[in-house]
Amino acid sequence: MDFVNFEVGSKTVSLAILNILLTEQYRENLTEMPNHNPNFMGIKDFMNIPVPIFDLGKILNHCSTKDKNTQTVNQFLEQKNIFNQWLLSNKGNNVLTKPHALLKWLNNFTSSDEDLASIMSKAKLIVEQIAQQNISDDNKLNSKVNQLFENAIEHIEYSYKPIIVFTTINGSAPHIGLLVDKVEDNIHVNESDIKSLDKVTTVGFELDNDTKAILKGLIQLGDKHSLIIDPASLFTKGIKSDEVQPEAVV
Repeated sequence: MDFVNFEVGSKTVSLAILNILLTEQYRENLTEMPNHNPNFMGIKDFMNIPVPIFDLGKILNHCSTKDKNTQTVNQFLEQKNIFNQWLLSNKGNNVLTKPHALLKWLNNFTSSDEDLASIMSKAKLIVEQIAQQNISDDNKLNSKVNQLFENAIEHIEYSYKPIIVFTTINGSAPHIGLLVDKVEDNIHVNESDIKSLDKVTTVGFELDNDTKAILKGLIQLGDKHSLIIDPASLFTKGIKSDEVQPEAVV
């Protein structure tokens, strides 16, 4: 079986190639419609058919990647301000107070984005150097930390280019669109290598109904798994594979 892997937040999801019609960059040009489904984003025409678009990040992570990015940017701005307030409060001091809260935040910061993790690792090392060597008046180092925070913010804002995946049930007509962060790669998997979710739930761990409906198994990818997604299972009300009318649960 052939799949395409997509990144959605910190997760990797897999959709069968036969269930994908097209992927295109999301340009925030959807038609909004009244709807109580928090995952529903709007309507986009595809092959002259209005297709409902859903945010897969909200479905799987209970938070859109865009909202998560905004939260992270706000954290960077807050920590940057804490850094500069710390410098200001220690101006003229021969022995600096330790920026415990800032260093704790930097030590605890993790990201699956290697570039972002690298930027913040550099910031942590410089802050530690300033604190250990009592050199709060080193404008070059201070500017470097501020620049690293700005670089991290720019990286988040400019690297986020989400994709709409137009899915199909019958191989020709569009069913729904799913918003994902980016396309990763194509893989071929033997059906016998797909792991059932029963192995996860048999230990007493329960999945919510929406998640249980859309997930169809796990694929081993190195030291982690991708989640096999079947969009028709979550958003279809009795549509048969030979019907062409898309219908979404609202």
